[in-house]
Amino acid sequence: MWYDILIHCDRIKFMSLRFILGLGMGDLKKGFPDITGEFQESRTTVHKFKGSLPPASEVEEMQRRWQNICLARQSSNIFSRIKVKPTGITNISEENPKFIYQCLNEVMSQWLSSEEFYAGIEHNFRNVVDAFGGRYQCFEVFLEIKDSENWHLPWDAWKFREDYKNCEIIKSPSQYRKALKQATIGGMPLPSRGRILCVSGNSEGLDLQQDEKSIQRSLGYDRCELQFIHQPTPEKLREKLLKDEKNWQILYYGGHSNSNAVKGWLHINQADCDNTVTIDYLKEGLEKSIFQGLELLILNSCSSLQLAADLVAGGLPLPSMIVMRAPIPDKIAHDFVKSLFGYLSEDNPLFLAVRKAKDDLQKWESEFPGASAIPVLCQQPTFEGLTLPQLECDRPVVAVGDVLGDTGGYRPNNDISIFISNLMQRLGIGLATTASSYMLMGPILAPVANQIGMENHRKNKPLIAKTFYNLASLINLNYAQPYYNLAMLCDELNDDRGALEAMQNAVLRGLPDASAQISKLFIRKDKHQAALKAINLCLEHAKHDGVKAACIKNRGWIRFKEKQYDDAEIDFQTAIGLKDNSPEAQCYLAQVLETKGKPHEALYHWKKTIKYSKSSVPEQEQCIQSAKQHLRIKGNIK
Repeated sequence: MWYDILIHCDRIKFMSLRFILGLGMGDLKKGFPDITGEFQESRTTVHKFKGSLPPASEVEEMQRRWQNICLARQSSNIFSRIKVKPTGITNISEENPKFIYQCLNEVMSQWLSSEEFYAGIEHNFRNVVDAFGGRYQCFEVFLEIKDSENWHLPWDAWKFREDYKNCEIIKSPSQYRKALKQATIGGMPLPSRGRILCVSGNSEGLDLQQDEKSIQRSLGYDRCELQFIHQPTPEKLREKLLKDEKNWQILYYGGHSNSNAVKGWLHINQADCDNTVTIDYLKEGLEKSIFQGLELLILNSCSSLQLAADLVAGGLPLPSMIVMRAPIPDKIAHDFVKSLFGYLSEDNPLFLAVRKAKDDLQKWESEFPGASAIPVLCQQPTFEGLTLPQLECDRPVVAVGDVLGDTGGYRPNNDISIFISNLMQRLGIGLATTASSYMLMGPILAPVANQIGMENHRKNKPLIAKTFYNLASLINLNYAQPYYNLAMLCDELNDDRGALEAMQNAVLRGLPDASAQISKLFIRKDKHQAALKAINLCLEHAKHDGVKAACIKNRGWIRFKEKQYDDAEIDFQTAIGLKDNSPEAQCYLAQVLETKGKPHEALYHWKKTIKYSKSSVPEQEQCIQSAKQHLRIKGNIK
């Protein structure tokens, strides 16, 4: 049994499933007579199918009516991410947008259910997916289209996509070339990796700060290097792409945009002139950015799909783009950003993060029909995938609802998690009793079990999480990470004895993070000497600044409790110098400064405490309340 699991895990890890659907020549009036469906396993074509689609004039008519409704609704709504010119369509008489969109979806779904298409393409696709795990299998569907106008159709209405929740339809041009990238030495990642440039354009009637906060919360701090620029001039924006030595892995734009059948514009500022840019204007900067590692361009603005078409027409080999195929209200744009970056922070593949974020928008359908189908992922099939840096923080498992942390250098992709979680949760206890007989498999299987434990930990399923942490430690006795995660779980469950025992096991296996955390447990029990020994061990072996900062902060905590205020202040300042966004260090330093009669200096750190704390973490919630109390006394908050 374990041998079969090992083979399947190995297969998923080194294999990706994808389908490429080429529409070929044709249009809605004449149909598409020469459609090809291609199944690839590990990027090697295994099967190829043929099919066709009949003429669909009713789809063309309903699409035209729906687009007119979108423009009419948005032309009078300043709280959307579109700039509509006075000559725009404003006299549309459609009274029931929801009905029109339902009709469009129905005729689109019926068209894609036609016999010649289902028999030749979809039936074969379904057979392949079912053979590889069915609805639990993650896979991409690339839709190669020659005419970019057909990108605007609601392809999400395809029943195939509806039935398989772990796939996404990715728009792709029919002709493309792989981007040339700057050479690396020894397989090192490009310097652009983990760098995100966030551009806030014309924000009239919009609250773009919400977008920035969502991105910062998900990928900021220890994860990625974020840079925000607000309402830049065209020259400044182009300079950011041309002259930054490291450049960017992700370029994000939020604000107003506009497009017509010929080209699209980004409204990057609110000046009277020089307030828009086109893809042509940014072409040189984008080319340089792509060469230096730009992998994803996100245009969170209305009808920006035309800009994707402009990029393709300009011959720019950008690996992937996320754009909007219709006008999008501001509140829905906020929601999409929050979900998208949240799922990316959990290491979902890009296509799956987009799918999940779109599914989250379904709650808006009654208010804005078609909301969940507005975002579009455009990507070249040559793109190998977006890989963000691993999280470097004090603890690999944080409070329920927060982002998962480091998994000790091994982070199985989402395909493994879905398949193994579905299988192993049914076998849980039984696997633990047999695992000891298969110790040779431990180094491979233990990280998988640990990952499943982390996922269930995050989902607030402590019994399942504990089972898999124990399983991971059982099948690989030298693996420190599951002991650490188990200690954090026990700590959340107020099991002090279990937390201390598990953390001691993690320390014995040489995990510096565990030394930082066990010192905290000792401090809570007023065992300061034992805590200091753990801190010294941590500082001796820790490599990451975040871990060092946690250890020094804990030493300052001891000195604060022992009323050694000067030494405590030095420790907290040092910890903040290593990691400015440590809410506990900010909180303790503010308390020290208050005690030393420096309320004005403390004020700055109370504000930092609120900025970086998360109410979901009990200790940080206490810091938040203390900060609010002191700020309220000083008249800084109501």
